[in-house]
Amino acid sequence: MASSKLNGKWKLKSSDKFDEYMKELGVGLATRKMGNLAKPSLTLTVTDAAFSYKSESTFRNMTFDGKFGCETDEETADGRKVKTTLAWEGDKLMQEQKWDGKSSKIIRFVDDSGELVIDCIMNGVTCRRVYTRA
Repeated sequence: MASSKLNGKWKLKSSDKFDEYMKELGVGLATRKMGNLAKPSLTLTVTDAAFSYKSESTFRNMTFDGKFGCETDEETADGRKVKTTLAWEGDKLMQEQKWDGKSSKIIRFVDDSGELVIDCIMNGVTCRRVYTRA
């Protein structure tokens, strides 16, 4: 099962274009500054039916639990209330968030070097965050 590679604890290694992505989401300056300083640790748990994550940082701790193929309510780290849908595309976990007529995609996968890659995409802006096993 491709999902088993995602399971575990992860620590942020690098982040590219995160500020641009948050700006595209409509996140205010003060929250973006805090978000850019945060170095979250993630705990991911994936089964055949569901996905859950826990993010812990000095900025904010949060959790999310969703089932594949079902729309789930989620509150994002910046306080948006979104409808989230989860699906697999090959070995990539696809998450789509929709709110106020807008949408964003978050793609999670483990690359060939064993690092967790998270691509966040909205309106042509792509942020890439890379995590190593904790």
